[in-house]
Amino acid sequence: MATHHPLRPLPPQLPEGLQYEVALLAGVLEDALAECEGQEFVDRVTWLRDAVVRQRATGSGSVDELLAEVAELPPDIGRKIAYGLTAHCLLLNIAEDRQRIKTSRMKGRAGQVDGEGIVAGVSEVTSLIGKQDTRRLVQRLRIHPVFTAHPTEARRRSVTRILRRIAAELKRLDEIEVDDALIQDIRRRLVEEVTNLWRTSPFRPTRPQPIDEVERVIAVLGQQVFQVVADVYREVDRALDPTTVGGREPLTGAFMRYGSWVGGDRDGNPFVTADVTRETGKRYAEEALLRLEEHTRAVALSLTADPASGAPVTEEFERSLAEDRSRASEAADELERVAPEQPYRHKLELSADRLRATRLAEDGAYGGPEEFVADLDLVQRSLLDGGNPRLAYGVIQDLKWRAESFGFHLASLEIRQHAAVHERVLDDLLPGTAGDVDALATLVQDGWPEGTEPSSDEAREALDTIRAMWDLQQRYGPEACYRYIISFTTTAADLLAVRALVRAALTDEELANFRLSVVPLFETRADLQRAPQVLDELLAAPGERERLEAAGRELEVMIGYSDSAKDAGLLAAHVALHQLQGQLARWARDQDIKLTFFHGRGGSMGRGGGPLNRAIRGQGGGSVDGRFKVTEQGEVIFARYRSVNTGRRHLERTVNAVLATSTPHAEERAWRQEERFADVANQMAVASERRFRELLDAEGFAEYFTLATPYDEIGQLAIGSRPAHRTKARDLSSLRAIPWVFAWSQSRVNLTGWYGVGTGLAAVGEQEGGLDLLRAMRREWPFFQPVLEMAEMSLAKADKLLGRSALELGNDPTLTEAIMAEWELTEEWLLKVTGQESLLERQPALRAAVALRRPDIDALSLLQLATLSRLRSQDEPDPFDQLVVKTTVAGLSAGLQNTG
Repeated sequence: MATHHPLRPLPPQLPEGLQYEVALLAGVLEDALAECEGQEFVDRVTWLRDAVVRQRATGSGSVDELLAEVAELPPDIGRKIAYGLTAHCLLLNIAEDRQRIKTSRMKGRAGQVDGEGIVAGVSEVTSLIGKQDTRRLVQRLRIHPVFTAHPTEARRRSVTRILRRIAAELKRLDEIEVDDALIQDIRRRLVEEVTNLWRTSPFRPTRPQPIDEVERVIAVLGQQVFQVVADVYREVDRALDPTTVGGREPLTGAFMRYGSWVGGDRDGNPFVTADVTRETGKRYAEEALLRLEEHTRAVALSLTADPASGAPVTEEFERSLAEDRSRASEAADELERVAPEQPYRHKLELSADRLRATRLAEDGAYGGPEEFVADLDLVQRSLLDGGNPRLAYGVIQDLKWRAESFGFHLASLEIRQHAAVHERVLDDLLPGTAGDVDALATLVQDGWPEGTEPSSDEAREALDTIRAMWDLQQRYGPEACYRYIISFTTTAADLLAVRALVRAALTDEELANFRLSVVPLFETRADLQRAPQVLDELLAAPGERERLEAAGRELEVMIGYSDSAKDAGLLAAHVALHQLQGQLARWARDQDIKLTFFHGRGGSMGRGGGPLNRAIRGQGGGSVDGRFKVTEQGEVIFARYRSVNTGRRHLERTVNAVLATSTPHAEERAWRQEERFADVANQMAVASERRFRELLDAEGFAEYFTLATPYDEIGQLAIGSRPAHRTKARDLSSLRAIPWVFAWSQSRVNLTGWYGVGTGLAAVGEQEGGLDLLRAMRREWPFFQPVLEMAEMSLAKADKLLGRSALELGNDPTLTEAIMAEWELTEEWLLKVTGQESLLERQPALRAAVALRRPDIDALSLLQLATLSRLRSQDEPDPFDQLVVKTTVAGLSAGLQNTG
């Protein structure tokens, strides 16, 4: 066996800091593996890793010989090798994440402006519309990430906690006082944690329940996100006016709001019930109140200014403090004993006590977050009146921003259900009403016939879900849970159905105090094209114009990237989505409606993933206008918010893009480009979709897909509460987009991220002047370049040799050759249009990241292929072989840095 270190970084050369940490972690992992499994095991990892490197270096046209050798490995050794490679990928991710943050900081210290940061965004917008209009734009910003559960989240929480501790140890290397003794101590702790990682199963023994997924989201929101939003607001304020930041009233409000589907999304998930939704809302609120209480006490301890030292209080403040003291005399007396003559500290400590009372439902509770914010306003006014603006707009302002962003609910819980469920419930309550716009409008306006009661469990659960929304609003305020998303909306009747069910679930008195926003979700390409017609039909229904007025003429529409791409392919789906945004933006402007697009984007390229900053800049003309709402899912949440620094970096880039896309200049430019390139885009979309549908509609394709990918094995992983199919049928139409994409990425084909793109590009490029036109589109149209980048990245993470081997497991040479032909065509035309000799040629950092992981992911792919081949020949699947495949699934997810 070779003696090359199994985990040392390979070319290309890495930045010095990254090179050091990659080598450090590789050595730590080797030590841990040698201690736990022995040097012979480390040598086996060495052999496999070296073998795949040699395979790639020689350019051999087949991996059959190497596959045969891998197949001879005992299954228990194969599983351990797979987990060792997985651990290495996880450690590489930590090192790279740290390198990105350090690079950004070094540029800032050197006076370099991050081109995708907030300062650059504000500067760009100011140069176009001037300082005052930029400030007005910032004042109306609203950015709204929505966290969703991920049925293919391949990393368990126990592993995540270990990785965070490893990252914390590496952070100690940044200390100024670092010396050899500290480095040795850090290395000792790293070996300890990596050993812990090795001894921790990567899989849950049981499938998580919805509440387990809720706790995952709470961990991120309550720790990283709660901390980082104030930092983002402060950076925006600094960018608008750096000279007096912190000593004047901020020039930005709290424009971030967070939402969540976790515990509210019941589309195809029978485990999310009304009681689960109630418990979810309670847990979100408890976390919000606990964090606000902690931060308020911390601010109180820091705000020790007193009247005798130049921090007098106003009469208004004195009256309010006296009221607080009367409510909690014992606590007030104790404060006077330990901190005499510190009224601001007293006020905030007593406010923290009220937050605790609110969390525990005790006497003295706040009536709502607005009362708490009013107390903070009071403190600020008193400090300002006493001549202390620095104190008024320091940590008090940070606390106020957090209270305004998260309220007492942390994240606004959103309900989602399939339109077909509502139809069945309506048929249960009053047969003949489903789909009838006039009949439903009458029910909404006049109520249901007396004595109408549900007879099915499904109908009772649907009405109880609405009752749960009412309960949460009463306990934690209207923001706690008021949006209702309708999956697969096709008609105006789908929207009126929810309003009718609300009328059935609540009394007239309750209805008068119930906040409701019904949000259509258009998912397939055909549904996207019908969206304007559906909204026109809705507004024509009795009472809907009045409801629009009552809502401040605000309307929200969700567009789905996942199912549209699964239905039509990447290129056709993105063209349809882009065109819809432009159409609806014009429609809303003509109707004087404030339209918010809710983008249902996934983490993978095949589901609308990729760099969010670039994607926002490519939105349809007029579709952003200062408002941007988007889903953040599963492994994307962990990647973007794994630390406060990564969360800040992600949000700064989001703010940058939303600002840049919301100017009249950007809107006019987008409309001009859309008009110029519309016919060409349609031509590409038609050709691309035709090729995509030919493949999916081919006889036997569904079985081919399940044989060529680890789809069935993925379904056995206990990594999400939601089933992979919406219904009990196991055909492609019922298959969710997430496991569909996940399975293809595991096979190293990544079909969903590029199939049909080559045909679409060739349809235009092969015409006279077509290639020049495509290159012009890439240069000048912000929509088109990110689509090409998605396809390019998907191909860069794929592998033709390993992908072909996986496809051959499908036992259909015709389908295999069709896929390989489109693969060649897509790569050929992507290189032509981008003017490159090889993929990612113009993105050296990204190319280096892919190359760094390639030995690990290639070895994992070989292990998966060899084991799948063995499984496909077994009458009864061997449980240990299934475990090997599941281990490679987790490893490839870590190495490729995406699941579904």
